[in-house]
Amino acid sequence: MKIIESVCLPGKTIAQMNLQTQRMLGQQSTAEFNGLHVDALQIGQINEMRQGPEIRRKNNCIVNTGGKLTREEVERRRKEHRAKFEVAEDVWMSIVLPRPDNPLVLLDRKREEMKCLAKELDDVVARIAAIEQTESLDQVTGTKRPHE
Repeated sequence: MKIIESVCLPGKTIAQMNLQTQRMLGQQSTAEFNGLHVDALQIGQINEMRQGPEIRRKNNCIVNTGGKLTREEVERRRKEHRAKFEVAEDVWMSIVLPRPDNPLVLLDRKREEMKCLAKELDDVVARIAAIEQTESLDQVTGTKRPHE
């Protein structure tokens, strides 16, 4: 996958990319789009409008309720999608995927973020412990305080 090879989305796995593609297309099955250069959001808008008793959705994506599509059916759909949705070659060839300047800088930023989040979590845990200790002492002494 060119997008993975470009490292423009560092840390993203192929599985995450596939899931995002399904969300953009609005359907779980992506086989009929393999090898095509399409605007996934355009197809997603069309799929979003599809309604009917035969349309089943899971996490807002259309899922196949019938049997597995035959190779011929996948190829028929691919040809149909190529005719309807394929983006012109000059358009997709001109797309330049950005490269991060230095992945190590990004990694350092993420580590710093993690430190800040860990400190924030420690603070929250300490506040909860203090509240629980106060409530416990109140139960022992019979003191009633208004809740904040």
